[in-house]
Amino acid sequence: MPNPYDELLSGDSSQQPEKIQKPEERLAHIPDPFNDPRFNNDGPDDLDAILEKVAAFSEQAEGFSRLLSKMRVVDHKVRGKVTKLFIVSKDPHERGSMAGEKQYHALQAEKFMAIIVPMRKLATLYLDIVKRFNADIDEHYFSPDKTEAQVESEKTLVMDAINLQRSILSDASEDLKILADGLVDTERRLKGYVNAGGKNNISSSELGLLVQKREAMTSGRDHQFDYGVFDVNLLDKTAISLGIFMKETSTQYLDKLGKAFKL
Repeated sequence: MPNPYDELLSGDSSQQPEKIQKPEERLAHIPDPFNDPRFNNDGPDDLDAILEKVAAFSEQAEGFSRLLSKMRVVDHKVRGKVTKLFIVSKDPHERGSMAGEKQYHALQAEKFMAIIVPMRKLATLYLDIVKRFNADIDEHYFSPDKTEAQVESEKTLVMDAINLQRSILSDASEDLKILADGLVDTERRLKGYVNAGGKNNISSSELGLLVQKREAMTSGRDHQFDYGVFDVNLLDKTAISLGIFMKETSTQYLDKLGKAFKL
């Protein structure tokens, strides 16, 4: 009968006891908390990152503001219905022919498109700036590389920039509303040419498709962008909440901004 202890005493290398590590070898496998890459922050300071985005907005806004000046949208503003009732005068926007009205309609639509596309890009950047500032910068914000005075100065710079950005977007929103109203008013005049006969004739189906296309554009559906969120009245009501970091009110404002891109 084999001795049950022979296998243990045979010196089989496969059954050798596990090598005991020296203390320094065990320590070598323990991560150094001061050099743990998970806790290293090589990116820009939170406030510096926001200032970079502010600079990017300003760069894009320069060309956009010149575009708003060039469009001269105020020239297309429709006179109110009450004014029309009491003042007998020729409509300054009336073109006198079906072809002229269609051309004027196309011009307003072209201006609308020229504004809403870059405005949406600026609004996206503005939303990111406001979200970051609201989430990362408050009265407890601290930077080891900046003095307290420098931090306060840069915070004020960002808040002033946010107010200016908001003003730019509200100006653009107002221009888009003027153009939307102008397009509707032009369609009203075009109705007078439906089945009029001759060279001024337009079919009801052509006008219907023209209206349908305009509604998709001016409602913001075509660009998934509700530009009306930047109406000056809404912005005025929320200005103070951004300035004094009222988190609940600021969150409500951010929710409204976010809905601008959820059509």
